[in-house]
Amino acid sequence: MTSSAPLDDLAAKARRVHESVTLVRGRAQSAGGHVTAEVDAAGRITALTITDTALAGGAAALAAIVTATHRAACAEAEEAAQALRDELAADPRVAQIVAGTRTTAPAAPRHHPGPEDDEDAYYATRSILRSI
Repeated sequence: MTSSAPLDDLAAKARRVHESVTLVRGRAQSAGGHVTAEVDAAGRITALTITDTALAGGAAALAAIVTATHRAACAEAEEAAQALRDELAADPRVAQIVAGTRTTAPAAPRHHPGPEDDEDAYYATRSILRSI
């Protein structure tokens, strides 16, 4: 057995989890059963069914029903995908890798140049008219 075998095994496990997550689907149906939505793990709609009865309620009502049904499908898909990811995260090797990437040092604040850092005439004078 080579020294990379444990990492190869972990990589294979990660690939299996990733492939499983790509197959996850969340499904939901509206209260009246007139809208059905199916989404993938990322929340993208993969199937949507709207009955003629749902159309009769008007655009605003239909939009609300589709939105609520989509949210419910997303919640189901996220729960299923997270359960798969948790399998991988529970592996002690993953915990060790994650622990090794944490830092105790606070992130350095980013510098965003303001008007005083810009040599453009507009910002130097605070008016484009003064630079003409």
